[in-house]
Formats: sequence, C-alpha cells, structure tokens
Amino acid sequence: DFITPEPIRFVQEATIWYRCANWSEKDRILIFTTEEAQKCNWQDGGHCDRKTKKPHEGLQTRLQRLGLKVPFRSIPIVPGYTTEQIWQQFNTVFEVLEEGDHVVFDITHAFRSIPMLALVVIHYARVFKSIAVGGIYYGAFEALGPQYQVEETIPENERRAPIVDLTPLAELLDWTVATDRFLKGGDTALMGELAQRSVAHLLKASKGADKDAQAVKNLGNALKRMSLALSTCRGLEISEVAKNLKEQVAACAQSDLLPPFAKLFDRIQQRLHGFSGDPIVDGLAAVRWCCDHGLIQQGYTLLEELLFSAVLLETGHDIQNREHRKIVSQAFYILEKNCVENPDRWKDTSNNHLDMTRRFIDVIRSKGDLYKKCSQIREFRNDLNHAGHNPSAKTLKSAGRFAYDLQKLISDVERILVPLS
Repeated sequence: DFITPEPIRFVQEATIWYRCANWSEKDRILIFTTEEAQKCNWQDGGHCDRKTKKPHEGLQTRLQRLGLKVPFRSIPIVPGYTTEQIWQQFNTVFEVLEEGDHVVFDITHAFRSIPMLALVVIHYARVFKSIAVGGIYYGAFEALGPQYQVEETIPENERRAPIVDLTPLAELLDWTVATDRFLKGGDTALMGELAQRSVAHLLKASKGADKDAQAVKNLGNALKRMSLALSTCRGLEISEVAKNLKEQVAACAQSDLLPPFAKLFDRIQQRLHGFSGDPIVDGLAAVRWCCDHGLIQQGYTLLEELLFSAVLLETGHDIQNREHRKIVSQAFYILEKNCVENPDRWKDTSNNHLDMTRRFIDVIRSKGDLYKKCSQIREFRNDLNHAGHNPSAKTLKSAGRFAYDLQKLISDVERILVPLS
C-alpha cells in the first residue's frame, strides 16, 4: 500500500510515482489511449474544474512534472466495442511487449472489457515472450461512493481512492494451467513449482523458520518428484515418492497459504488412493496413472518391468540385480515360444543358470496366462520404443489402441498378481 504526498487526479500518475520512480532510460512507460481519452485525459484542457472552470492538466503534463528518467508516450488504441476491435486491442498491446520484459500494468479508466483483455494478453505474452509481471493495479475510485456524492460530501484533499493490487489474478491463471496439466496429463511439476514460488518470500523473511511455508515448500518438491518419477519410469522409487507425496498433501491440507490449491487436495488424494505401499499394487497404480494421463510409453515400460519384479519378489531374489531381471525376461520368452523342454534354444544367460531359470518358469506358469500378457506387453513396448520401425508396428490410424490395450492389460495383470502380492 502507498499514499501519495497529495491527492492526484490520475491513478496512472500515482502508480508511476510509486513503481517507476527509479526506472532508467532503458525502461519505458506506455499509455494506451483511445481517441477520446487522448483529447480528454492525455492532453491539457480535456476537463475543467467544476467550480473555478480552470482547465485541468492532462496526464502527459502531469508525468512531465514528475521529472522521471524513464521515457513515456501514448499509443493509440481502438475503444473495443466489437469483437474485431478487441482483437485489435490485443494485437496493439501484445506487439509493444518485448522478449523478457518486466511489466507493470495499470488498468484504471478503461472500458469494462480491458481488465479481462489485460489478463489474456499477460498470460499469452508470458508464454510467447517470457515476460514477467511486476504488478497489475486498478484505482477503485468507486469505493468512495457515487461521483456526485463524493464531489458534494468529500473535500478534494481527502478523496483518496484505494489502488487494488490485482497481481494475484495472474498467479491464478498459472494455477489454472497447472490444474489442467494435472487433471489431463497427470503432470504435477508445474503445481510443485507454483507451490514453492508462493512461499519463497515467507521462507526468506523467516529464514526458513515458518513451518507452514516450509510444509508447502516440501509439498512442492514432492509434487515435482512424483511427476519426474513417472515421466522417467523410476519404478524402484515410485512407492516411496507416492508415500511422501501423500504425507505432504496431508500436512498442507489445512494450510491457508495456498488458496488456489485447496480444491486440488481432494483430487490429488483420489489419484494417490491406489498407492498402498505394496510394491506390486503401487506398480500397477503407477501404470494406471500413466494410462489415465497419456503417458502410454512409460506405462508399457513400467508394466513389463513390474512383471519381472513380481517374479523376483516371489522367489526371494534382488529386484535390482540386472542379470536376474534378464533371466526372468528370458523365462517369459521361453514360455512364449514353448521351448521349455528345449534348453538348446535358450539364450546363454538362461543356460548358465538352469536351476534359476526353471524356478522362474515354474512361478510364471503358476500364474496362468501371465506369460501371454507379457508377450503382448513386450510387443507393444517394442513398437513404441523403436518408433514403429518394424513390419508389424501399429499404423498411426490404429495407434489410439495403445491406450485401450494398456488399460485392458492392467486389469488382466492386476487380476493375476494382486491376490498373490
């Protein structure tokens, strides 16, 4: 909040006095004016004092009196009464923004559609030109009451209207995008980044002692780790990452530091409900997450590796042993090719570990048609991993079935494995 030394007629003058006093010749102030605003507010004499009839100074003169180093100018803009004019306004504002600009907006004295347009332009420019928003301000003169009443009852030197900081609306747009990414794509990384950014100033001010802010920071980190674990198929760590995210969500559920995030807590908890701490159940939950959010290639990769882990866990072997995983993979392949009784057709790794290979084959056989499911998963995984460069690959026309087939395979594998996990 700030108070000008004396009442100022133009909110833009007050905002510039407050925010731009230290700006240099390298910065710039741009005032968008319609033809009417140019005559009535930018130039001198557009309005007169009702009592003395003395012409008022325009905003151009008022800014000159501030003696700022930063250059300023007015830019013509259409009123915005039609859809075509609104697009013209959009282009006018967007074109003057430069890559990496740090922007302060004042949207006072504008047609009613301007605040909405400003938010759209800001959001668009943040994506396409990487601008940063330093502030969005609105001078709420109407908070003093109707103009005729203000002029009759409030002395001129006491008419101080509040300037409302609308910057959080730009942040809310970020949360909207982050929410969309999460609900449609399962991507929690942007939510994590926004959560951490929202409490950075509190942590800095408290030197890390603010427990609520620290909890939000931890939540942000957990969200980013969850997204990274799934997108990069970190199968060994998914259970622990999901458990940690559950804990961090619970720790922040009652926090008032993240108003935009509040409605997402239930959604996140619903998505995490399938993670129970059991490695097989959690593995299937991770695959289902991938399937539900378009991470199809990751889903097939995680699902095939989960089958190998399930056999190794049941036989008491280390699931991180690369050679053992290779032997399990070959055991599935031996069953698929129906060459259990023909070791001469086995690969060297299997032949060098006959007892282990036969033990794995017995376990896989005990699970019905699991080896057939593995064969399907392997085929689809190879198709995806090799970018369709094989004669039997799905065409683009039928590629949509990858997700459908994955969903069915998840259900089939769950039916076989979960009762035994």
